[in-house]
Amino acid sequence: MLIITGFLGSGKTTFLNWLLTQPDAGRIAVVVNEFGEIGLDHLLIATPVENIMLIEGGCLCCEVRGDLVQTLEDLWQRRERGEIQGFDQIAIETTGLSNPVPLIQTVLCDESIRDRYAMNKVITLVDAVNSPAQMKSYADAIRQVAVADLILVSKRDLLSPADDGVIDDLLLAANPGALRANVQQGQPIGMQAKDVLASDTHRTREDFLQWLFAGELQTRAASRSAGMPQHGLSTTKQFSLGTVSQSLGIESFSVRRSGEISSTSMVIWLNMLASLKGENLLRMKAILNIEGQPVAIHAAQTIVHQPTTLEDWPDESRDSRFVVISQGSIRRDFERSLEHLDFFEPKPADGGVIDPIAYQRFLSLAQSFGGNTAASSSTTVDTL
Repeated sequence: MLIITGFLGSGKTTFLNWLLTQPDAGRIAVVVNEFGEIGLDHLLIATPVENIMLIEGGCLCCEVRGDLVQTLEDLWQRRERGEIQGFDQIAIETTGLSNPVPLIQTVLCDESIRDRYAMNKVITLVDAVNSPAQMKSYADAIRQVAVADLILVSKRDLLSPADDGVIDDLLLAANPGALRANVQQGQPIGMQAKDVLASDTHRTREDFLQWLFAGELQTRAASRSAGMPQHGLSTTKQFSLGTVSQSLGIESFSVRRSGEISSTSMVIWLNMLASLKGENLLRMKAILNIEGQPVAIHAAQTIVHQPTTLEDWPDESRDSRFVVISQGSIRRDFERSLEHLDFFEPKPADGGVIDPIAYQRFLSLAQSFGGNTAASSSTTVDTL
């Protein structure tokens, strides 16, 4: 399943029309939505009408998520009954005014969808001319970029030489590790449909590592160019982007932490991170040293993907490493929370009483996020 997002006028429909005409794209079913009472985008999609499932009356990825579940269920049943041709892929085009995170969460967490569809990637279209102003004015424009696996930049040919580097700086601040390409008339330059449809970054080990390492290198380079000193915990190396991030209200940083982490600590920490900082957490990718094993983590806001154990470490280091993109500053709380990732599962002491030392460590972890234990119980993330 593809999620195609991007702000108003970024070229989503033009790109989708190109994709649907490519012989190596396979058969794609399309779900589109137009903000307002009457849907219009389906009239512009170059595919048979019986493969179009149009949701009207609101934003696909927030107000009418229940209708999305029903639409995908109906699409599957119609396919099984032979009422429509079989399809290899589903593309969901969101409205330009939408936050894609609730949609992603629905696809990943709803059991009826998860049993039949797999998330492939998030593709975000970016208008090179208007996106700088949009990203400074609309939080959802930033979120659309931050959650992308592939960013396609349209209208770059309309930029003046002086403005050409501005859009790249903004995209780097919002998503330092995403693959980027320019598009002309909807076609990504240097990419074929099979490249666009290739597996997403949190399911392919090499792509995951590429994103993580690129994020580390780019935040370090930005830190050095801004003359920013390294700082943080004695067990971490942390780097942050400078003025570009600040102008968007974005903080991008990378952290390393030495020592092993227990599997219990990982689950508790991820749930607290999503519950207490999910609103600000645009994206995080990490490799954690879980009891000596490398475990890949991918999170976006309240969504935590299933942790994946890698077959081997990517290099000589056994440090846990994190690349984080947040809206607003969470770096201090994030670093403080890493100090408390050293406790194991609290076990009842004599008489059935919880181990007071382990429980105190749990409380300290919750307090490091600026929250409390009651808040942690409400998390809805896919960690197990």
